Amino acid sequence: MNLEGRPQYTDQEKYDFYRLAAKRFKAETKLYGYTAAIHIENKNDEIFWGKILRQALPNKKFRFITSSRSIGGNVTCGCTQCLHYKDFLDKRFWIAIDSDYRYLNQQTDVDAQHFILQTYTYSFENHFCFGENANQAEVECCGEIKFDFVAFLREYSRIVYPLLVWQLYLQGVSPEAFPQRVFHRLLTLPIGARATENNGASLLQILKERVRKLETHFRKQYPEADPTWYEARCQDLGVHRDNCYLYVRGHQLYDLLTCIGKRLRQERKQKEPEIKGGRSFENFLTSHLCFGQYDEIRRLVDDAVKLGSD
Repeated sequence: MNLEGRPQYTDQEKYDFYRLAAKRFKAETKLYGYTAAIHIENKNDEIFWGKILRQALPNKKFRFITSSRSIGGNVTCGCTQCLHYKDFLDKRFWIAIDSDYRYLNQQTDVDAQHFILQTYTYSFENHFCFGENANQAEVECCGEIKFDFVAFLREYSRIVYPLLVWQLYLQGVSPEAFPQRVFHRLLTLPIGARATENNGASLLQILKERVRKLETHFRKQYPEADPTWYEARCQDLGVHRDNCYLYVRGHQLYDLLTCIGKRLRQERKQKEPEIKGGRSFENFLTSHLCFGQYDEIRRLVDDAVKLGSD
C-alpha cells in the first residue's frame, strides 16, 4: 500500500520515461545544429563546463541542460537526475558530473567511453581552487600576492590527507563511522579578523587540531585498522599529501578561499581608500582555469576531446 499518496513507478516505467526524454534531447540537438546536448548537475556548473569544452573543442557547439523533468513531473537537477539518463547516452547526448568519490572508488561505467564527463576532483569547485589559479586571482584582484594560496593549500592538504585515507578505508569497514557530513563539517573553518595573518596559520592550526582529535578517535576505535592499502591506492590514482585538497569536498574549500580572498580585498581597500568597486575575488577566481598545469584537468580535457572527435 502506498501510504504517502504518491504514484509508485515500476523500473520499466522509469526506464521508458527517461529513454523518451533522452530521445527528445537528441532530436533537438540535431534540429538546432549542436554537436551534443549535455545534461549537467546545476545552472551553477555551466561556467565550469563551458570553459572545459571551449578549451577542448573550440569549434564545436553544445547545448547545456541544467535541469529536466523527473518522472513525477518536477523540474529536477543534481547528479542523480543526470545519472537517470546513463543508459541512453551517445555522441549526441552526454552527461557531465562531479566525481565526488567515484574516481577514487574507481566506479565502473563513469567515463568518456560511456559518454560521461567527470571532474576527477571531488567537484568542479576544486578546479577553481587550484593553488596557482587562486594566486592569479589574488594578483588580479589585489595587485600582489600577500597570501600564498599555493603554500596554504599544500599545508592544508598535508593536514587533511590522513582523514581522506581513513574515510576511504572506513567506507568498506563501517561507513557510518565517518559519514561525509562529519568530514564536511570538519572542513568548514571560521574566517576571523586574523585569518590571513601568517598565511592562514590560525586556520591551519584549527584544522590540524580537529584532524588530530578525529584521527586519535579512529585509532582507538579501530586498533587493528590498516589504511596503508588505501594510501597506496591513492598514490596510484595520483592523490598524495600535497594535492589531496583537490579530492575533498570542493564546496567547503571554495567557500574558504573566496572568504580569504574577500578579506584580502577588504584589507587592500583599507590601505588604499581610493579603490572603489571593481570585480570581486570570486569573480576573478572563476574567470579562468589552469589548463595543462595538473593531471586532473589534463585528463578531463582529454576526455572531452575524445567525446567530441568525429
